[in-house]
Amino acid sequence: MDERTKSNRSEIEIALILGRFQPFHLGHLELIRAVNNRYEKIIIAVGSAQEKGTAENPFDKDERKNMIKLGLESAGIFEYDIVCIDDINDDDRYVAHVESNVPKFDIIYSGNDLVLKLFKEAGYLTERFEYINREEWNGTSIRKMMLEGGDWKSMLQPEVGAFIDSRNK
Repeated sequence: MDERTKSNRSEIEIALILGRFQPFHLGHLELIRAVNNRYEKIIIAVGSAQEKGTAENPFDKDERKNMIKLGLESAGIFEYDIVCIDDINDDDRYVAHVESNVPKFDIIYSGNDLVLKLFKEAGYLTERFEYINREEWNGTSIRKMMLEGGDWKSMLQPEVGAFIDSRNK
């Protein structure tokens, strides 16, 4: 077990939230609010940070960081760190790769089964995202609506929608 891992839940202070945030939507905001209320500190890791300009990953890492900052600050959340994590496509080294790119943490939140499995095997406490309104608030649906002219802005905070609009001009 890694020395960073805490085995007693009462000692857990720092939560890592790992996601792609393509784009940062209301579901992400609600997750971060819930985690922020439970732990002393949160670290938000923007995964697949090297990806950009594709249908699945339209936003680059700086755009995603800006969306997260705009969204959290408009929600009154100011205490967090944001880091970016590139993919390495090597399951055996992935946990060490993340550890080398983020500050110490006690528990990891992710919506990715493989990520949760790898961190659990490495001795970390893990928790699957508790998706809220998953039918509407999910990146795949939002990106599809953006391409097809649907009402994607209703799935985001106004500040995040305005940021995306300014990017497209």
